[in-house]
Parts: sequence; structure tokens; C-alpha cells
Amino acid sequence: MEINVTPTQNSTSNVKVQTRRAPAKMPNPADDLSFMHRKMPVGSGICYWNVEATGSYGRDCDKGHELAQEYLRYIGEHPTNGNTTLLGCIVNDMCRVRQEERKPSGNHLTGVEIGFLGEVNRYTMATMVAVVKTLGKSEGGAK
Repeated sequence: MEINVTPTQNSTSNVKVQTRRAPAKMPNPADDLSFMHRKMPVGSGICYWNVEATGSYGRDCDKGHELAQEYLRYIGEHPTNGNTTLLGCIVNDMCRVRQEERKPSGNHLTGVEIGFLGEVNRYTMATMVAVVKTLGKSEGGAK
């Protein structure tokens, strides 16, 4: 009995082997968002709000809107568990930074923060309008 084996029949070139890939590096908002940075020394945390106000309320509000768009795009692209708490960290640092400045007007938030929060709120409202129209009710929260 004769067996004809062609070189491709006996080759392992067609065999696919599952290989483990190194896990992708998780994005870090301190590296990706323009208004954040890592604190020094390394490992001592993140500054979640590193924004200087210009003193022009209108320009500062515009800047806040831009930063909110950057934040919203980021969480849309990276909907991770860690990013579910990101807004709270940002707001906490907003308040901390502005309280440290002790504004003579008594207002701690500038147009940058007001613009940022207003833009985030606008997107939140739009999302909830769509949810309520689609589901007929909102999910969560006190009724």
C-alpha cells in the first residue's frame, strides 16, 4: 500500500495555535485628558482638575465646554468601572482647587467649572430624555 503525502498535507503551516496576548495597557485619564496630570512623586495620585481660569467668564465657559466634550468623548471610548467615578473625582478637585484660591468674590467656581458642569449636564439630560422616551421611565434614583 502506498501513501501519497504532499508536503502541504504534512505541514504545520496551516495549523492555527491560540497564543496569549499581553493584556492591552489600560488607558489612564491622567495620561489622556488635557486637564489632568499625575502628581509627583510617582504613585502619589492624580490631579483631576488642573485648569487656569482667564478671568473672562465667557472665554472660561467656552473652555469648560471644550473640556467637557473631551471628558465625554473619553468616557464614551473607555466605559470602564474606574471611569464611573471619574466625574466625582473631577468635581472634588474643582472645589478643592478653587477653595484654595479663596476668590475675593466669594465664588469658588469660575466660568471654566460652570461651563464644564453645564455641558456634562446638557448631555446627561439628552441621554435621559432618550431613555425615558424609549423605556417610558428612568432607571434608578428615588421616585
